[in-house]
Amino acid sequence: MPELYRRLDDMARRIGRVLAELAIFDKVRCVVEFDKADAEAIRELIERDPEVMVPFFVMLCGLSDREFERLHGIRKVYELGRRPEPERLGAFANVVNACLRRPLYLETVLFKFYKNWEEHQKRHVRRRVKDVVISLLRERGYDAGKIWVRCGGKLREVDCAVPPNPDNVRVAILVRTGVFKDLVKRSKEFSSEFDELSKCLAGARFVAVYLVPAHERHRLDKIREVIVKERMGKKPYDFVALTEEDLETLLKKLAEWGIPRRGGS
Repeated sequence: MPELYRRLDDMARRIGRVLAELAIFDKVRCVVEFDKADAEAIRELIERDPEVMVPFFVMLCGLSDREFERLHGIRKVYELGRRPEPERLGAFANVVNACLRRPLYLETVLFKFYKNWEEHQKRHVRRRVKDVVISLLRERGYDAGKIWVRCGGKLREVDCAVPPNPDNVRVAILVRTGVFKDLVKRSKEFSSEFDELSKCLAGARFVAVYLVPAHERHRLDKIREVIVKERMGKKPYDFVALTEEDLETLLKKLAEWGIPRRGGS
């Protein structure tokens, strides 16, 4: 996570420098006059530093990569930041120009980019953590994977299930990551998912995985306390993992609980 914020700071500085060089940038008011730009001006702006300007405009427009594809036929929009293609870049610039038709303060656009890209990257980190958990279990011989179960009339995601069979889940593993300021929110998410899924996964063990970044390891006891306390008066988690070492302990717990490996061993 510290690397994420160093990267964010660098990207914001580069974006600010590019915007400040524009003819449509009002240096007195620190306003980017997007209302005076056309698609060609947007395209030239992106080409100055596509690695950061493509994510910047994606975040500023408020469209996801899937929406760029579904609504505008632009597949894998983030690839334009690494491998600009004239035709697709032109299509992207047209969408950006259509979305941004009002002048905006430089501080406003940088703040929006920073916060939206922060959340976007955190989701990527969470997916990576899920992959780590699933890969570790598979390497140790367990059948594991993400699944969806129909519960309470809705499809609900289980980050990692052992086995990944909606009709026979023995262990449901809920995965999150984040910094200390996110902890209360994440703890409530864990508890809410536990309550919802436990109605439909009778007999399953529930594990919470909240991998703590290295710079916050000194808070492990407090973090565990907050997560566990959220279940006060309710059925507790069968196990809470906060570190990679805890994941090794989880493997021992699976053996204690009699969870079979692939092949029934």
